[in-house]
Amino acid sequence: MIARLSTIKMKKFIFFSLLITANLVLSQEKKVTLITSDSILKNLLPNQNLDFWTVVYYVDKKDHLVKSYGKGSYVPMSEGFRINPHEQGFYYIAYGKGGKTSYAADLESLRTFIGEIDNGEEAALAALTNGYLIDFEFKDYAANYEDKGSYFLVDAGKVSSLNCPLAKTHYSMMVDKKSGAITEEKDLGQYFELYGKDCKNNPHYSALDKQIEEAKLRAEEQKKIQKEITMKMEKRLRKLQRKD
Repeated sequence: MIARLSTIKMKKFIFFSLLITANLVLSQEKKVTLITSDSILKNLLPNQNLDFWTVVYYVDKKDHLVKSYGKGSYVPMSEGFRINPHEQGFYYIAYGKGGKTSYAADLESLRTFIGEIDNGEEAALAALTNGYLIDFEFKDYAANYEDKGSYFLVDAGKVSSLNCPLAKTHYSMMVDKKSGAITEEKDLGQYFELYGKDCKNNPHYSALDKQIEEAKLRAEEQKKIQKEITMKMEKRLRKLQRKD
């Protein structure tokens, strides 16, 4: 009886262990959507042992505090980095250690500040510092990530053409948690395309021109048919007049 109870307990233990493992795997593989630049930067976890660090968003000639840790003094910056190109202002990070204050005001210094990748938001920033675009307007293609254990799978964009058309391409990539290195970059095709008024190669304009040309040909054909019908009626009328 005791042995039987022990076996039942062991089976329950194995069952719950498998259940916990399955839930852990599912939670790691769940795709997380990135919403705003602020929400990304609020998840920063620098690996350095700092006395203080402050994330600032400068817009409308004012500094707006995004996140702050510890106390320290810094000089407001006149330039910084953008996570999304459509942002009106810019971000910068002031941080200090041992009485020395440093700044992350461009993508290279941002990469140094992040260090090892602690979460998916930092993985997205790693993609950003390697020339990719976090595009909140098209989150399914270029603003999300999945936790895969030793790495994050990040979906980001890249501007593949600046004009005629302005085009953005969807990329998927692996971001290693320890090194921040990006590997297995996959081009998944364009997700955005915009032609300006001066773009002569616009396929939509070509299709429209074709439709207009076809409409003109149909109108000419209809006019020709109508002319032939009119001539036949006039001929028949003259014939009837001669009989009278």
